[in-house]
Amino acid sequence: MDLSLPQLRGFVAVSEELHYGRAAQRLNMTQPPLTRQIQGLERTLGVLLFDRTGRGVRLTAAGSVFLEHARRVLALLDVAPDATRRAADGQTGTLRIAFTAIGAYAVLADFLTMVGKWTPAVTAELTELVSPAQFDAIATMEIDLGLVRPPIPDGFESVLVHSEDLVLAVPAAHPLAVGDGPVALVDVTDDYIGYSPEGSQYLHDICAAMIGMDRYAVSQLASQVPTMLALVRAGLGCALIPRSIMAMRVEGVRYRELDPADAHSVTLHACWNPDNPNPALHRLLEPLRSSEGAGRVL
Repeated sequence: MDLSLPQLRGFVAVSEELHYGRAAQRLNMTQPPLTRQIQGLERTLGVLLFDRTGRGVRLTAAGSVFLEHARRVLALLDVAPDATRRAADGQTGTLRIAFTAIGAYAVLADFLTMVGKWTPAVTAELTELVSPAQFDAIATMEIDLGLVRPPIPDGFESVLVHSEDLVLAVPAAHPLAVGDGPVALVDVTDDYIGYSPEGSQYLHDICAAMIGMDRYAVSQLASQVPTMLALVRAGLGCALIPRSIMAMRVEGVRYRELDPADAHSVTLHACWNPDNPNPALHRLLEPLRSSEGAGRVL
């Protein structure tokens, strides 16, 4: 159905003035072309929109219904240019953000608060993925931003968003569960639970170097920290975990600080594809980079 904006605006003006002459004056036009507009609109719709009265017109039942829709269309058109400019500027839109299970405990809530502060009208869509899967999704632009563990693949950009120490999770009945001071990794002998190099390469490499894989037997391998804590709780060994995971408070698991000589931190980075055209992403990147430069992302 071919309807024009002048027809809709003319119809609304006549509906509100209930007089062709006053409506034409309001629209800065003469009455004859306005009358032709309304007549053309009625022919297109196949209904009468107005009944003529002695001094003006009144809406028919069909005209009253059409008035609601015409006002709605014109209202949408009024806001469309500004909404379009805001979307192009990244003020509105959607950010597809992925995170690791550990990242959810470490930084996700604070990171989303920060995103909401910097881009308040942007909607965040969340997906949990391990870092390798995030890199694949970033490459194909299925996600816009990933909270990942290094190493960051070539061609991607990133900023450091979080760093935290590792602590030792031990079964409640383990000899290392006794005491309050720091523990030395030399005391972890044949019951270390390690990270799978396929599922958690970054944590595997760091923890393997810390624990000394040539001197310690690995009783289990796991990719996800919740699985590791379940194994610890079952008494199958000890595990090195990021400090933020202590918030899980798993019954039967005790967390011990490491001796300063053994201490090591792990990092989490916000990573993206520089070829991603999403304006909302690029609007977020400026304050994200500035915060990293100031040493205060999270």
